[in-house]
Amino acid sequence: MKQLVVVRHAKAEGSAPSDAARALTTRGRADARRRGEQLADFVTGTTRALVSPAVRTRETFEELNRSLGLGEDHVTYPGALYDASAHGVLQEVRILDDAPVTVIVVGHNPAMGDLVWMLHDGTRNAAWTAYGDRGFPTSAAAVMTYDGEWADIDPRTMRLEDYLAPSPG
Repeated sequence: MKQLVVVRHAKAEGSAPSDAARALTTRGRADARRRGEQLADFVTGTTRALVSPAVRTRETFEELNRSLGLGEDHVTYPGALYDASAHGVLQEVRILDDAPVTVIVVGHNPAMGDLVWMLHDGTRNAAWTAYGDRGFPTSAAAVMTYDGEWADIDPRTMRLEDYLAPSPG
């Protein structure tokens, strides 16, 4: 069973010299750290992380990784993730070899939220209801499962097992 963990970057500052240079706020760092603590219960087996090269996504991953403990050899920063659509993100996942049991993708909206929507197999459960009620705010994470190979993932083939997001307000 494969597991895809889709994470939207945590709360970032409103401006910087460029959009890609926006860093996390204090709240964003805390939210990302908390999300990493929660995800530590889910992330098992051989794990790969695909992280957008933007400052805010790298910093989100650094905070998540405090609890996950992935080595640098398990992390890549594909430039295509910075402004990818959901289909573009899916392509990055599909080209992975089949060794990782878990793949973590840390990126940006609307792609992250759209990816969850696109891959969801239609199963109505508490995670899907929570996602539907909240959307995909900063530092949200969706844990999805799939029984197959990464190269074969298509829309509507993954079950949303859990949805994690900061408390509203």
